Amino acid sequence: MSLTENFETARNIARDAAQTAVEKARELASIAKANLSIYAEEDKVKKAELELGKLYYRDYAVGEEMDAAEYLPWCQKIDESKKLIAELKDYIASTRERAGEAKDAACEDIDKVVEDVEKTAEELAQKVEDAAEDAAKKIEIVVNDEPETPADPENKDE
Repeated sequence: MSLTENFETARNIARDAAQTAVEKARELASIAKANLSIYAEEDKVKKAELELGKLYYRDYAVGEEMDAAEYLPWCQKIDESKKLIAELKDYIASTRERAGEAKDAACEDIDKVVEDVEKTAEELAQKVEDAAEDAAKKIEIVVNDEPETPADPENKDE
């Protein structure tokens, strides 16, 4: 893989990471919204339980027989809210699980690109080293092939 291809791949991964960040922000907003809904439903449960308790105590205090028809709507409200809370918690768990899987996949892609870049850098370094050795040999050949300088003309006794 060439250096240009590695940069292109890295650019694509950066773009994908930005898109993943946007998606992650949406997921977090969705989770926050679900949490707010859970808190609202929990508040409804508390209010319904409070009303149910008031009805029960009223009947208990005056010694009347409990009126199931009066209690039933409050019990149904509590059941509906608890069911919705369970669904919202499942939604949050599945959203977090999907986000974790996406994160793992992105990390694997980044690791592969890093490995490819390191391999390309090693190959490039080896080529530079080989080229430097070749250049050094050529310089040595040129230096060794220089003709010998003639004897000093002033020293003709030689």
